[in-house]
Amino acid sequence: MRWIALPHVIDDRGVLTAIEAGKDIPFKVARVFYMHRTPVGVERGGHAHRDTQQVVIPISGSFKVELSNGNAIRDFDLSDANQILYIPPMIWARLYDFTPTAVCLVLADTHYDRSRSLRSWHAFLQAVAEQRETVA
Repeated sequence: MRWIALPHVIDDRGVLTAIEAGKDIPFKVARVFYMHRTPVGVERGGHAHRDTQQVVIPISGSFKVELSNGNAIRDFDLSDANQILYIPPMIWARLYDFTPTAVCLVLADTHYDRSRSLRSWHAFLQAVAEQRETVA
């Protein structure tokens, strides 16, 4: 998990930001989705993907992302469309505190497959522990 600063051009017409797969983000894009009109107090995410890389982009408004690798938790404030958040596989993600105008765009390197995601905190921690045992 890390910030990625996107290249952008500013002139009297505004700001143009481009994203190139394999250059600005570390993967080829297989899926694009976005969240908008998220009611106040509603959280999104609350799961981890076994093998999916993602970048989260705050297109409009702002929101927060809480990420955990099973040991540590880190919070990110997303409000700048030129500053995006990279999320590798096996990271628990929770998105919250959406402003009324928030639009969250996500680029992923896999097609959606619910069976490849971990939907409970306990299952996630168990998978992290199994992964560590395999490496050891």
